[in-house]
Amino acid sequence: MRRFDFFQLPHRLAMGWLFLALPAAVSVTAAPVRAASEVEVEGAHMRLDVVEGNGRVQAALSIDLKPGWKTYWISPGPVGLAPAIQLDNSAGVEDARILLPVPTRFREGDIESIGYAEPVSFVVLGEAKPGETSILRADITIGLCRELCLPVHVELEAKPSTSLNARAAVRRALAALPQDVQSDDIEASMRQGRLHVASASREGPPPTDAFVAAPEGWGFGVPVAGSDAHGFSLDIPILSTPGTDAELTKIDLVLTDGEKAELIRALPVGRN
Repeated sequence: MRRFDFFQLPHRLAMGWLFLALPAAVSVTAAPVRAASEVEVEGAHMRLDVVEGNGRVQAALSIDLKPGWKTYWISPGPVGLAPAIQLDNSAGVEDARILLPVPTRFREGDIESIGYAEPVSFVVLGEAKPGETSILRADITIGLCRELCLPVHVELEAKPSTSLNARAAVRRALAALPQDVQSDDIEASMRQGRLHVASASREGPPPTDAFVAAPEGWGFGVPVAGSDAHGFSLDIPILSTPGTDAELTKIDLVLTDGEKAELIRALPVGRN
């Protein structure tokens, strides 16, 4: 498995940092059947919309959650099931990658999870191979939860469409992504069981929340924010590690402030 960059994933995802329910007909244990572009599963309606233009393939994997149902982000917390997506069997598409929108926090009993409690769309971006017909095939495993949690496995398949609905679905999915930013003014370091994130130059209030993607086994809590005249700081509790001697060298970090969200990729983590 190859390592993924948090919101821009290679075409093969697996649960955890190294890097997705039902076959197009029914139960979590049934063998996959012929893929369709959409499927109804317990807790959600899932649909794959694909558009193509200027040599690029763009797609929205829509998970229309039913009321009360939730699904999970790639770093979901102690009880969630991270999405896993494989695009290996696609045709006419290369360099495919998957991008995820900003998650939220929600309670499941006494546990806090990270994911999506409203309908959500993942984005697939790729390059069209010249002279070939593009067919996007997605093998997807996600967790869907209400009172009980279900690992849901589906296979979806779609060709590029020129319909207004498909184009609108892709536009909405792209608009929900965080903005990629440079990390020149952000530093991260390990401090006594916490991940310390700070900027010495950003003015204004600190971010309202921060989501951390790190190697498998690392878990993080709710950040505690601070600020002064020159910048801000976030102290993020470390809830779990892969081992007593584990070292964290890089993270992907999402900072949110109301409707605004920024993504910092491969942020180095120092030690103090």
